[in-house]
Amino acid sequence: MPCTAVDSTELCRAVRCLELAPDFDAAQQALKDIARTVGMPVLAWSADISRPSFNPHIDAFLRREGWSDEIMKLWWQRNGMLKNPLYVRCRIRALPFLTSELEKVPVGRPELRQIVDAMRLMNVKSLITTPVHLPRGQVAMVSWGGPLSTSEAKELLSQATTELLAAGHHFMHAYRKMIGALHTREEELSKLTLREWECLRLTAQGCREAEVASLMGMAPTTVRYHLDNVIRKLDATNRTHAVAIAAQLGILGPLS
Repeated sequence: MPCTAVDSTELCRAVRCLELAPDFDAAQQALKDIARTVGMPVLAWSADISRPSFNPHIDAFLRREGWSDEIMKLWWQRNGMLKNPLYVRCRIRALPFLTSELEKVPVGRPELRQIVDAMRLMNVKSLITTPVHLPRGQVAMVSWGGPLSTSEAKELLSQATTELLAAGHHFMHAYRKMIGALHTREEELSKLTLREWECLRLTAQGCREAEVASLMGMAPTTVRYHLDNVIRKLDATNRTHAVAIAAQLGILGPLS
């Protein structure tokens, strides 16, 4: 029977095991232990919801969790998953959130109906999802599904938000460590001079080269020199690409 009384000591122990997992296999097992502890045993995760291209690690994990071939085909369809309401919520939320009343599927979304039907067969009545916002604009997610009713799942979320948030971040850290994503050149790439940053920031605001030169009181050739340095330092192909990378790195600040 579902139970909303979470064993906080056991949950903290499981999250700690995930944090200290020596490799990704151990991290996956620790995540499953967390799922059992909170009574939401059906797991799903994505390393980057903006790019739902095939990932063998995710595919193998989900199949072990019991997701069918039919659902996996839908999972890897870029058009469908980019519009998935769960993914949309992950992009705008920072804390774990509840998805209940899974039967309410929008008209004209047969792929979502198939997923909901599959979840019902797996005895999933509600989902708790932790969005994980990563460097360079990536958003990952970890979801726990199970037989809890809406009220039970709300109670669970109120008790375990901190632990589920930590679990999502520790799990994605283990995954990124496994694929080598933690070894980046971001710090080196973002070392812009003040003049380079000012030229890039004005460019991001829509200013043309001549306008940047006028605003900064320098020659257009000097602006071009600074922007060429930015492109090189950010390993970009052009100015537009450099602006996009800088935005992902969070070095532009708010643009007015």
